[in-house]
Amino acid sequence: MFKTARMQKFQAIVLQSHRDEVVSRLHDAGIVQLKEVAQPELVRKTLGDEFFEVTTLLTKLNRVQSVLGAPVLKRPLKVKERTHEQVIKAAKKTLEKLEPKLNELEARHKEIEAERQKLLAQKEALKDFLEVKFPLQYLRSTDEFYVIVGRIFKERVKEFAEVAHEALSQKVIVEVLGRGEKRAVIVACRARDQPKLAPVLYRYEIELLELPPMSVVPQKALEQLNRQLPSLERQKANVEKDIAKLAKTWALDVGRLVEELDIVRERAEACSAFGYSEAAVVIEGWVPAKKTAKLELLVTAAAKNRCIFNVHDIRKEEVEQAPTQLENPPVVRDFEFITNMYGVPRYDEVDPTPFLSISFALFFGICLADIGYGALLAGVMLSGFWIAKAFPPDIRRMLAISGVVAIVMGILTGSLFGPTLPAIWADPTKNPLPLLKLAIIIGVLHLFIAFGVVKTIKDALRKDWSKIIFEDASRAMLIIGFFGLGFCILGLSLNSFGIGFTFPKMELAAAFNPLAPATAVVVVLRILFYLGLFIGIIGVVITSSGMRAKFSGAINSVYGIIGYIADVTSYSRLMALGVATGVIAYLLNYILWLTFTGMVRPYLGFSPAVIVAIFVLIGIGLVFLIGHSFNIFIGSMGGFIHTMRLHFAEFFGKFYEGGGEKFAPFKVKRVVTKVEGGELPGS
Repeated sequence: MFKTARMQKFQAIVLQSHRDEVVSRLHDAGIVQLKEVAQPELVRKTLGDEFFEVTTLLTKLNRVQSVLGAPVLKRPLKVKERTHEQVIKAAKKTLEKLEPKLNELEARHKEIEAERQKLLAQKEALKDFLEVKFPLQYLRSTDEFYVIVGRIFKERVKEFAEVAHEALSQKVIVEVLGRGEKRAVIVACRARDQPKLAPVLYRYEIELLELPPMSVVPQKALEQLNRQLPSLERQKANVEKDIAKLAKTWALDVGRLVEELDIVRERAEACSAFGYSEAAVVIEGWVPAKKTAKLELLVTAAAKNRCIFNVHDIRKEEVEQAPTQLENPPVVRDFEFITNMYGVPRYDEVDPTPFLSISFALFFGICLADIGYGALLAGVMLSGFWIAKAFPPDIRRMLAISGVVAIVMGILTGSLFGPTLPAIWADPTKNPLPLLKLAIIIGVLHLFIAFGVVKTIKDALRKDWSKIIFEDASRAMLIIGFFGLGFCILGLSLNSFGIGFTFPKMELAAAFNPLAPATAVVVVLRILFYLGLFIGIIGVVITSSGMRAKFSGAINSVYGIIGYIADVTSYSRLMALGVATGVIAYLLNYILWLTFTGMVRPYLGFSPAVIVAIFVLIGIGLVFLIGHSFNIFIGSMGGFIHTMRLHFAEFFGKFYEGGGEKFAPFKVKRVVTKVEGGELPGS
């Protein structure tokens, strides 16, 4: 679970005559990721005319499908698998029959729609000119007169008219029509005065309009348009009916061909990655180790036992190329989304998702920490509500788990839509110190797990024993020792967690003085601190080259402690967010309670004021619902973002490299069709 799925590299050598059958079987099985063959003695074939023909046909059929729509099926259509040549022939035949009809209908539909939009635009333009009692064709410039029609903001109308009259020495006509924020304006002047008018039009941002050249007055023109539009709507509906008839007849065939051509295209692209000799084909790729036996059986059967099949574990020089496949149980798998957001782990890296699945839910639960909030979040995410469907299924389940942890934290802190219950553990709105202690201790443990567990596992998998000793173990001891001594300086008590232990109180200088007398606990913590620091410095000195690097590395080992302090301090945000959620809920409840006691309770008897009290009570209920819904939203949003930040910055930054390539199997995608008799050997 902590290691990514074991991969192996395979190589299959088959006869060229068996290539298509092998590729088809591999595609249907979907258990390998193919890679380019890079052996110089082998030839790589480029994509030929057949591939480009398939791509052209697929483009045309995709356009046809966009008009007809995808087929609606209750279950996939059972078909017999066709060869590449049969699929191409069927696609050509379908296009030959269907394309001319569809092109004609589509052209007619576009023509009608264009005419309809034109009439609608004319109708919209005429609305502001209904006051005009002459045909709009007269509003045209001539050799003697310059006429413009446009729109202007109503607050600028008066100023524009004054400036226009002044600029043209009163030799201009300005007529304003219509209502609303923008008014229609007609401006007429002598043609030779146009240069004087142009700057004024620009200054007042006149939006020029092009009116239809109608020979009737605007009112009659509008009536004509209203008569023409229904006719166009009927024509458009008739064309759409004809397209629907075509869809009923052809949509299934087109959907099948699109799917089959896409499969042909993918297989042709895959063949271009192979290596070719005169008679044989070399196929290489990656396969999960648990699928190797099935793959060998599949290739052998497809090649009719005339093949060479080799497989080996990933070598050191192949690690960076090898894809990564995460293997986690169902609940943990839902948290892979967070891991992949940071980056897919390298093949030889530890998968942090199992650790993340525990800490992420815990941190989120501390931030939300309310029985009601957690129950609503979990309930909504597990329901079929539209708001839940906006999230992918894995995120919904992840948030539901986090909501359950929020319920547990709400029980411990006595929070049910705010601090309304007796706290079993501690109420952070009254005494936040226990929650702050918890956040700091979690921070220390999180850093310890990052170095002492996860990074140690990663380096052990890589057999890098020097890093385990000089980096992982030294930093883990340093963290426990340093923060343990820090807790001694504070005299930190664990009584609030039900643990009868208090760190012995000491002064700063005495705590870190290895010669000062102290209890056994302090002595152990000193040993861990100084041993971790010493091993870290020795490791830098041994592994660094050059005196300057050795000296600066030793100093950085000591200086790095400051970074650990900043990292642990960052976890105090868990306390801050938990308190903020509770305080907002408390204030909302308090305000609503004051409203209830002042405006509802005194009038609940038999009096006319009881009607007002009932309306106020309904308002209180609505505000309660909306207010707490908003608090759930911001609490969940803040909890998610800050929890993710703690993992990405403080946790992952200590061991995680990322940069891996997710395992992408060469797998056929069938939605419309299902091949009959498609059982594979070994399945």
